[in-house]
Amino acid sequence: MRQGELNPRKGCMRFIGVFLVSPILLTALIFPFGILWFALDEFRQGRIGNGLVFTLMLAGICYGVYKFVKHKQKKQKGKEIKASPDTVQFQTTTGKIQFNNPFRGFFIVGAAGSGKSESIAVPLMGEFISKNFAGIVYDFKFPTLANDVQTFIDANRSVLRHYFLNFNDPYHSYRLNPIKPLYLPNTSYAREYSYAIVSNLMKESIKKPDFWSRSATDLLTACIWYLREERPDICDLPHVCAMITSNDTALLAKLQENPTTAQMTISIYNAMQRGAEGQTAGVIGTLQGAIAQINTPELMYIFGADEFSLDVNNPEAPIVVTVGSYPTLTTTLAPLCSLVLTVAIKLMNQPGKSKSFVLLDEAPTCYIPNLEVLPNTGRSNKIASVIMCQDLSQLTDGYGKEKSDVLFSACNNHFYGRVASSHTSEILSKQFGKTDKTYVTNSRNRKRTEITSGQSETVQERDIMRPAEFLSLQIGEFAGIGVETNLPTFKAQFLPV
Repeated sequence: MRQGELNPRKGCMRFIGVFLVSPILLTALIFPFGILWFALDEFRQGRIGNGLVFTLMLAGICYGVYKFVKHKQKKQKGKEIKASPDTVQFQTTTGKIQFNNPFRGFFIVGAAGSGKSESIAVPLMGEFISKNFAGIVYDFKFPTLANDVQTFIDANRSVLRHYFLNFNDPYHSYRLNPIKPLYLPNTSYAREYSYAIVSNLMKESIKKPDFWSRSATDLLTACIWYLREERPDICDLPHVCAMITSNDTALLAKLQENPTTAQMTISIYNAMQRGAEGQTAGVIGTLQGAIAQINTPELMYIFGADEFSLDVNNPEAPIVVTVGSYPTLTTTLAPLCSLVLTVAIKLMNQPGKSKSFVLLDEAPTCYIPNLEVLPNTGRSNKIASVIMCQDLSQLTDGYGKEKSDVLFSACNNHFYGRVASSHTSEILSKQFGKTDKTYVTNSRNRKRTEITSGQSETVQERDIMRPAEFLSLQIGEFAGIGVETNLPTFKAQFLPV
């Protein structure tokens, strides 16, 4: 058969099919109206019994059609579950998907342009703010999410107040002191805040901490704690940076005046006393060089005053804080963003606080110590964790293999958009498991005198979601799994708000 020609056999079969099916469809459409006409005619002629019979027949047909349609809708929309006061829901082209317990955490992965923010993050923020959840948002492309936060607060006339840190324009930013004495009840807090700064200044120390990074963390912790104990009136980041960039001999001598900070720096001080100036200069020089990245007048201006509290989910005054970053300044701003987020999360993750959320856009770009335990520990303290990234390899690069695996499994609700990595798509496919599929094979044998035909069935395991499907999802289209939801597994086109 030449290209463009119609197969004569197929054309005949189509004609016969239309010829046979058309009367059946026409009869199915006319039949209910015929019954209605007969029922009315019987009533007109006084045969009430016959009229009732026809009426019941019509009612039965209508009820059957109604049940069939409802069944199809129910199958499409998922099972109905009773909503809770904390329920969040998404609108899709096939209906709504609701999650009754947002505190189980959300993990969202999708390449740039897949619609993570518009289709998932922004609707989630809208749901949280409508329920007056306090929260902190890491806005990687400030002020994209910050504008949405303010819009939702205004639209809902919420009791929440919105504060933001604009590192690109300090004079249009709120100011904050993340290391004021109130946030430092003991030295463990000072050490963790120091580690948040150092680990983002020296990224290699996240996966392979060495002597230099540990000593730099000790020295920074000592400077923070010294100001907290001896000069609480100037315990802020600009003065800490000023101490670190001062003369190294004078700095170590000053830290020996306080018993606690003397213990923190004993190894460095003893090395200096033994004449090992090279080792001492190496430790202090490492920290001084790293601190120089953030020790600029514009950034220190923001951290030189205190205009709002990082006690975000304080029941007396719940707020939403947006920490802004920029794709072109990620390396410079990551230590400062991490410090603010670390302090806020530590204060939030305590019992007796208001319901709250932590939303991290492009989470791997900002290393937060112990983030992998937040979804599990924050669940009991009513914190909804939302972790977003472009690819699983990006998360592994930012947090290391072990911590990224823990973070991936700690969130119970997963959304997978389009990804560009075949390795990631294979991992996501395994999350859905496999299902048995039946394949029918028809065979036909022709002999001289007869024709025999047969049919065989085979059952094979196949992926519910093939890896290739994640490489070709549309913008705003996400597949996922969830708990305490009307759709434990789903694949849908999500609608922006």
